[in-house]
Amino acid sequence: MRKLLSLIIAGGLCAATASAASAADIKVKGRFDFGFGLYDGTNFTKHSSEEKFEARQRLRTQVDYIASESLKGVFQIEIGTTDWGGNGGATWGSPAVGRGAGGAMGADGVAIEVKHMYIDWLVPQTDLQVRMGIQPFALPTAVNRGDYGSGSPVVDDDMAGILLSYNFNENVGMNLGWFRPWDGDVGEQTGSSRYDSPRFGEKDEIDIFTLTLPIEVPDTFSFTPYGVFANVGSNLGNNLWYENIIGYYGASNSWLSGNGAFGDNGTAWWAGFAFDLSYLDPFIAAVDFTYGSYSADNVAPYTGFADYLGALAPNDPDRAGWAVVAKLGYKLDYFTPNIIGWYGSGADLDGGDGLDGLMPSLSPFWGMTSFGYMASGALSRDAQIGASPAGTWGIAAGLDDIRFIDNLTTYFRLAYYSGTNDVENYNRAAKASGSLDAFRQFEMLDKSDWAFEVNLDNVINIYDNLDMYVEVAYLHVDVDQAGSDFDEDAWKGFVGFKYTF
Repeated sequence: MRKLLSLIIAGGLCAATASAASAADIKVKGRFDFGFGLYDGTNFTKHSSEEKFEARQRLRTQVDYIASESLKGVFQIEIGTTDWGGNGGATWGSPAVGRGAGGAMGADGVAIEVKHMYIDWLVPQTDLQVRMGIQPFALPTAVNRGDYGSGSPVVDDDMAGILLSYNFNENVGMNLGWFRPWDGDVGEQTGSSRYDSPRFGEKDEIDIFTLTLPIEVPDTFSFTPYGVFANVGSNLGNNLWYENIIGYYGASNSWLSGNGAFGDNGTAWWAGFAFDLSYLDPFIAAVDFTYGSYSADNVAPYTGFADYLGALAPNDPDRAGWAVVAKLGYKLDYFTPNIIGWYGSGADLDGGDGLDGLMPSLSPFWGMTSFGYMASGALSRDAQIGASPAGTWGIAAGLDDIRFIDNLTTYFRLAYYSGTNDVENYNRAAKASGSLDAFRQFEMLDKSDWAFEVNLDNVINIYDNLDMYVEVAYLHVDVDQAGSDFDEDAWKGFVGFKYTF
């Protein structure tokens, strides 16, 4: 009996040990975002109705499953931006299913989205890290605004793929990636779908290959060159229901999908670098540079917006362009004065070159202001002008990290920007009816067009995990074309809250 009891105890201990060895530590983190904004003029259309007030919220939750220092899994879900009173596009009384659902009477929205889902692991006996799955990826940038920073003008988004990371030494590393942001007809699907008629099957994917080489010498400089190659399948042209890939003009919407706009055998590539000089601290000096190109065969022009910009999507979509962004500043005890300038090459429609000159993008998230561009740190409206420097130049001066009062950080910015495109003789029919809709969607700012913006953004730390955002912005747009002058004012007043856990 004593031997039997000893065997039972020993077996239990072995089972407990094995269970403990295979168990993973679980860590949960995330954030709640709330935003309450008052806006005017953001659709750049005279004599039209506009939703001036909006209240919205969002939740992101991430779970880390940590087996060891060499292996972990990450799963992040999101209940995306939900407008109070909105039902995600569903009519009254219909099931609240889809993005933004559940903000109307009764709530009960089915709106959980997968944002990240990947594993990190080290190749045994090496320092090579592998990340595979749906993950965030952004090309490096050196010019930003801290809490109000912006991302890459080429790609800054979530994608499925594999990223290999390796440090050769303490100063030099490498990141090599393969991503697939789109596959129009996955597997052997049959039956009716939104990709139907005709069914394409193979060669309807976009594959992206990336390489970054971060080089950093502490307290001296950081320099990260990078390269990107994208292959567009020959059967993708009529099969893409997605914006902001390859055909991106530079503004907040592309509208270059469908109708064969991507053509056959499309290829794109980008090369650039991010450089930050820390040796001169407290002086700030940073530069971002990018060159990009796209070409394809047998492209059918997309005529859906021909009334606005004529042959904006010509039969020959080949184009190449570049963009540079630079920042200079000086860190003082209570604030950091700085100046930022950018230039993005533009298209020459008047010269018959079509879109050539505009740098293409994959999915950009770029901006140096918190209203006209994408640099708001909270859940407010931004990107009224665009998400890329393509086709524009600008200069912005401001004060960052103003800290005269405990738990209050303020950012102040003045910005002026204009176009670098030659589109003067392309009549925008929308202008005759008093609309700047085409301007906002295509960001085809002519050299005579200009805009002026003022930002005053505040972050108030209420608790260690709770911040309050107060943003005020004014934007004036002036478009001069075909002998007429069109100018509009837009502004916002916003209060937001962010609880991180």
